[in-house]
Amino acid sequence: MSEIISAKNVTTAYGSRIMHDNVSFSVKKAEIYGFLGGSGSGKTTLMKTLIYLNQPKSGEIKIFGEDIWSVGEDRRNEIRLKCGVMFQFGALYSSMNVLENVGVLLREYSNFSDKEINELAMFWIQKVGLKKESAMLNPNELSGGMKKRVALARALALSPEILFLDEPNSGLDPLSSRALDRLVCELRDNLGVTVVMVTHDVDSIFDILDRFLIVDNKKIIFEGALSEIEKLENNPLEELFKMRAK
Repeated sequence: MSEIISAKNVTTAYGSRIMHDNVSFSVKKAEIYGFLGGSGSGKTTLMKTLIYLNQPKSGEIKIFGEDIWSVGEDRRNEIRLKCGVMFQFGALYSSMNVLENVGVLLREYSNFSDKEINELAMFWIQKVGLKKESAMLNPNELSGGMKKRVALARALALSPEILFLDEPNSGLDPLSSRALDRLVCELRDNLGVTVVMVTHDVDSIFDILDRFLIVDNKKIIFEGALSEIEKLENNPLEELFKMRAK
């Protein structure tokens, strides 16, 4: 399986505070890959370096084989449009209904007519498991699970090759979380999209991640699959394995 993301010797910081010190990792095409670590370990910061929200202090990040922080602005925009992002709290526009929220990127970045945009938005609304009638609802009329699905539909609207999900299960009840996990798997299986997700959800870690990295004390202390981490003498996920076994 070919690499779609490659990070080498990356250091990130906020001012003088180092968040990640010389870390390297890679994501393969069409896999579901997780960023794991304790609170404050910088999981989301690491993701932000991949979506042009936080420039690393040093190192190289390649997506689609190109160093994303050294290419020109036009190419950056092309790379951005191949990446869909779902933020932790959905970030829906409160002044727009569901249909308008999902169609907002299409209005900005495509040449489709209003009718075509609405049709595409409706396609994605239904693709993420929402009913047609929900298209006319406003964000304040949606449950937490519905908001996540709308945010996911918006992230998918431009048919991205990579989907970035920041804590997609946060704030959801267990049933909604599992339904969202199944949806993410279906999207990968049916569309071939690569998924990179920040998560601390135990079931997601065990059930849907192909591989993952664990960040601790500014370093990546593990990268690989669950089957590999089980064999380690000092398994950094030992507590999660115990929780799962109960």
